[in-house]
Amino acid sequence: METARERARLLSRRMEKLILVLMAILGLFALYGLVLAWSDPTWIGTFVIERLALPRPPLLSTSTMLLLAAAFLAQAGLLGWALQTLRAAFREIGLHDIVGAESARLMRLSGVAFLTNAIAMALAPPLVSLIVSLDMPAGQRFLAISFGTHELLALILSGILIVFGHLLAVAAEVDDDNKRFV
Repeated sequence: METARERARLLSRRMEKLILVLMAILGLFALYGLVLAWSDPTWIGTFVIERLALPRPPLLSTSTMLLLAAAFLAQAGLLGWALQTLRAAFREIGLHDIVGAESARLMRLSGVAFLTNAIAMALAPPLVSLIVSLDMPAGQRFLAISFGTHELLALILSGILIVFGHLLAVAAEVDDDNKRFV
C-alpha cells in the first residue's frame, strides 16, 4: 500500500514538473506574441484573422489591434491560471497526503479554471469577429460563431477535474474516518 502511495506521489511530482514546462512554453509564446505585436502592430490582427479564417478589413485601426492583443493576453492568462492551479494540486499531492482536503480543493479549483478557459475559448471567435468587424464598412460587419473539438475537449477536461476533485474530497473524508477509527 505504501509503495503505491509513493508511486502516486512520484507521478504527481513529475506532472508538476511537466506542467511547469508547459507554463514556461505558454509564457514564452505570449512574450513572443507581444514582442511581435510591439514590433509589427499589424501582426496580431493578421495572426488572429488567419487563425479564425475571418474576412480581412482593408486596414486595422490601432484600437482594434489593442483589443485583439488584450483578447490574446486574456486567453493566455486564463490558460496560465488553469495550469498554475493544476500544478499546485499536483504539488500538494506530491508533497503531502494524496487524499487530502487541500489537494481536493485545488483539483476542483483547477477544474473551474479550465472550465473558465473553455468558456473563453468558445466566446473568443464571436468576440474577435466583432472586434475585427469594427473596422469594416457598415453593411459588411459580421459575427463568426464556432465550436470545435478543442472547446469540447476543454469542457470534458474541466468536468473530469471537477469530478476528480470531488472524489478526492470524499476519499479524504473516508481516510480521516479510518485514521480516527484505528
